[in-house]
Amino acid sequence: MILNFKEKKTNIFKNRPDTGEKLVQKFFNSLDSNEKSEKSEKDVGRFFVDVGANHPVIDSQSYHLEVLGWEGLLIEPLKEYTDLLKSKRSNKVIQVACSSKKNHDKILDIIVAGVHSTLNTKPIAVGVNSNKTQKVKCKTLDYVLKENNIQKNFDFLSVDIEGHEMEMFDGFSLNYWMPKLIILEDHVINHEKHNYMKKNNYQLICRTGLNSWYVPKLLNWNLSLKAKFEFFRKFYLGIMFRKLRYLK
Repeated sequence: MILNFKEKKTNIFKNRPDTGEKLVQKFFNSLDSNEKSEKSEKDVGRFFVDVGANHPVIDSQSYHLEVLGWEGLLIEPLKEYTDLLKSKRSNKVIQVACSSKKNHDKILDIIVAGVHSTLNTKPIAVGVNSNKTQKVKCKTLDYVLKENNIQKNFDFLSVDIEGHEMEMFDGFSLNYWMPKLIILEDHVINHEKHNYMKKNNYQLICRTGLNSWYVPKLLNWNLSLKAKFEFFRKFYLGIMFRKLRYLK
C-alpha cells in the first residue's frame, strides 16, 4: 500500500506516474464520510482546476476525474491544445497562461515545445529545445478563479507549466484558496517550490513521476521510515547530481 489513507501515512514516497490516477481517486474517497468502492457512483460536487491542461487525455491529471463526473476549469495557453480540449472535454476551457501579478493582462511569447512549452526563457526538460514561439495572453490564477466564481477550498489543483510555477504562485493566493490536494510538477533542481509550499502550510506526502503531492499541514500526514529516506534521497542526496544533469 503506497498511501494508508485511514492512518494518513505514506509507506512509499517515490512512485511511478501511472499510479497517480487511482491514488487521487482513493484520496478523495477517503475524505468522504461514506466510503465508496473503486467502481463507485459518479463523484458529483467535486471540483478541479487544471493549470497547464495540455492534451485532453494523454497524461492528463484531470481527465479521469471528469469521467467520474467532476466539474472543473481547464486552463491552457496554446491554441492547438485549447482547440483539442474544447472538442474532447466537457468542462470549461480557458485560453490563458497563468503568471505573476506584473504579467497580468500582458501578451507574452511562449516557447512552443509540445508538452514542454514554457513562458520561461528555455524549456526546463533535459534535451528539449525550440525556436518556435506563440503570443499568449497572461492572467493571474487569482483573477481566473474569481472571474469564474470558484469557491475557496476547492478539491484539486494540478499545476504543470514547465518551470513557471513560482511566477504563477505570485498571482495565486494559496492561503485563501487552500485546495485540498495540490499536484505540482517539480524536477527538484532546487527547493524553491518545496519551501514555498511549506511556508504556506502545505505538506509533501509523496511523488508520482515528476509530480509532488501536497496537502494542508492540518491533516497531520506521516511518512514511514522508508518514505522519509526516499524523500531525503530525492530532495537532498541527489540534488547536486540533478543540477549538473539539467545544465544546458
